[in-house]
Amino acid sequence: MKKLPDYIVLILIISLFVINQEALAYINPGSGSYIFQTITGGLLSIFYLFKKLILNLLNIFKKPGTKDE
Repeated sequence: MKKLPDYIVLILIISLFVINQEALAYINPGSGSYIFQTITGGLLSIFYLFKKLILNLLNIFKKPGTKDE
């Protein structure tokens, strides 16, 4: 099995860290809070989705005569 592609990928990854250029970009102060809000909202929506899936799965196996409280 040839390892040539693995070496090429490794060299490309190392070159990304070694060859560094100045990024002439500006991030305004409000961008940090916006990024934080989007990450937090995404994580909370994933947790809510799993909660709903688990509750629906538990309702399938629940006895018919019991009430959901």
